[in-house]
Amino acid sequence: MYIEIEGMDGGESVPLRLVFWARGATAKALDGALAADRTVADAERLTSTDDAILYRSIHSADMSTTAVYNAAISHDAVLLAATSDGDGWDVRMRVPDRDALSGFVDQCHQLGVDVAVNSIRDQDQMSRYGFGLTPSQREILTLAWDRGYFSVPRETSLGDLAADLDISQQAASERLRRGLWQLVSNTVCEREPATNCHGS
Repeated sequence: MYIEIEGMDGGESVPLRLVFWARGATAKALDGALAADRTVADAERLTSTDDAILYRSIHSADMSTTAVYNAAISHDAVLLAATSDGDGWDVRMRVPDRDALSGFVDQCHQLGVDVAVNSIRDQDQMSRYGFGLTPSQREILTLAWDRGYFSVPRETSLGDLAADLDISQQAASERLRRGLWQLVSNTVCEREPATNCHGS
């Protein structure tokens, strides 16, 4: 079972509304589970694909998730992604600064919600280099794209890229591999469960 939050919001009339994709269970089983869940005030199946179902659920103000959402709002945190495979939640958020993050984590602990910060990324650096890439990684990835290295069939070789950058073929290989790792880890694997994306 795998859940991915697509949207989360709330207001005076609706304390918490979630829009989420569910995978790994039948529609009948999911409908039954949502109907039996005391934390769900209302749920509606919105659409489905071959491997996932999109739901909208409404939750009450006394639910812990509602309190966590309000805590995030109070510290100007923005939810970017949230996924779960049944063993807690993997959440990615944008926060103004470390003080806001610390305040949010402290408030979660006061609410009885365990929170562990796995990584912190500097948004200025991410914006400057793009997805966490260093200038040299961005350079070789851009060159590889322009020269058709990723085309099928391939239009240039790793040796040609290395020659253009005046570096060894091994250095080009390592730079390209690290750049791709950084790019995937900051895009695809930011929104996938940890069990599906393993870093090194």
